[in-house]
Amino acid sequence: MGRRWIRIFIVVVAFATLGFSGNQIRHSEFLLEDQQSVERVFTELSWALTLKLADLKAAQQAYVADGQDRLYWTTKVADQLEAVRESLANLRRLVVNPGSSTALDTAAEAITDLEKIDQLAREHTDREQSLLASDLIFTDGLELANRAAVQVELARATERATRNETVRVARATQTRLLVTSAGVGILTVLLLTPLRRKPTFIGLSESETAAEGHTTTIQSAPHDSLSPDGHSDRVVPGDVPNQQRSTPNLQDTAELCTELGKLADANALPGLLARSATLINARGLIIWARDPDDQVLRPAGEHGYGQEFLKRIDSIPETGNNPTATAFRDTHLQIVAGDDSTNGALALPLMANNRCVGVLSAELRDGWESHSDVHAITTILAAQLATLLPGSPPADSDIAAEAHG
Repeated sequence: MGRRWIRIFIVVVAFATLGFSGNQIRHSEFLLEDQQSVERVFTELSWALTLKLADLKAAQQAYVADGQDRLYWTTKVADQLEAVRESLANLRRLVVNPGSSTALDTAAEAITDLEKIDQLAREHTDREQSLLASDLIFTDGLELANRAAVQVELARATERATRNETVRVARATQTRLLVTSAGVGILTVLLLTPLRRKPTFIGLSESETAAEGHTTTIQSAPHDSLSPDGHSDRVVPGDVPNQQRSTPNLQDTAELCTELGKLADANALPGLLARSATLINARGLIIWARDPDDQVLRPAGEHGYGQEFLKRIDSIPETGNNPTATAFRDTHLQIVAGDDSTNGALALPLMANNRCVGVLSAELRDGWESHSDVHAITTILAAQLATLLPGSPPADSDIAAEAHG
C-alpha cells in the first residue's frame, strides 16, 4: 500500500465510517433517553389513573352509606370522573402501540357507561330508593370501574413491552455499529501497515518458487541488449527517467571496486558484499561458483540470507530452469521484475578468461532491477568479483612462465 492517494483514500473512508457510526450511536442514545422518559411518565400516569378509579368506586359507594352527605360525594364523584377523562386523554397522547390505544378507548367507553350508571344512581338516591341505587353501584358500576382499571393496566403493560423492544433493537444496532467501526479501524491499520516484501530467491527453479508461494516474472536480456560497457538497453515495465529517482553513487562504486581489487583477506569479503548490496539497494547478494565436477553452481559467498538458507539450497544445476542457471548458460544479464509485494532481482554472469565461472545474483528493492544504471554498476561489480573465483585469469608471472615453456 505504497501509493499516497490510496492511503489518503483509506484514511478518509475510515474517518467517514467512524464519524457516521459515532453520530448514529449518539442520535440513538438521545432517542432512547426520550423513549425511556416517556415510558416513565406513562407508567406514572397509568398508576395514578388506577388509584383515581379506586377512589371513584369508593365515592360512589358512599351514596348509599348511612350518615353520609350525598351532595359532597356526588360532587366528588363528578370531579373524579372529569379527572379520569383528562388522564385517559393524556395517556392517549403518549401511546406508541395501537394495542395500547385500543385498550384506552375501551377504558374510556367503560367510564362513559359508568357515568350513565352514576347518573341513574343519583336519581334513585334523590328519590330515597337506596336499594335500587345500591344495586346499580355494586353491580354495574363496580364492573365498569374494574373494566376500566383492567384496560388501563393492559395499556401500561403493552407500552412497556413495546418500548423494551425498541430499546433492544436500538442496542443491537449500536452493537453492530461498534463492531463495524472496530472492524474498519483494524482493517485500516492493516492496510496502512507497511508489508515486508517477499524475498525473491532467483536461484530457485520455477517449481521450487511456486512451492514457496512466490510468483515472479523472468525476463532475459537478449544478446544484443547489452552494450560493451555492460548497460542494458532493455526497458522493464515501471522504469522511470534517471533524474526522477535515486541512483548508485559512482564514487562509492569506484572505491568499492578498488578495495575488491586489493582484497587479500577472505574475512573482508562479507563487509564488501554488504557495501555492494547497499550500493544497489539490494536485500541480498549471492555469489555462485561453478563446480565443474558435478556441473552445478554452488554458493561461494552471500549477504542478507545467512548460511542456513544456502545450506538448504546447496546447489543449482547448470541446466536448471531459473534465472541464475540461465545467466550462466547464456552469459547474459537476467532480470526478474518485482511488484508491490515481491522484490525484483538480477542475475549476472561472472566472466573470467573468456568463460563463465559463476553468477552474481542480487535481490533488489523498489524496482531498482529495472534501472539501466543499476545494470551497469552491477556489471562492474560482477567483473570485479569474477577475479575472486576459481578459474579466474592467472597472475602475470604464471602467464610469462607458460609462455616460455
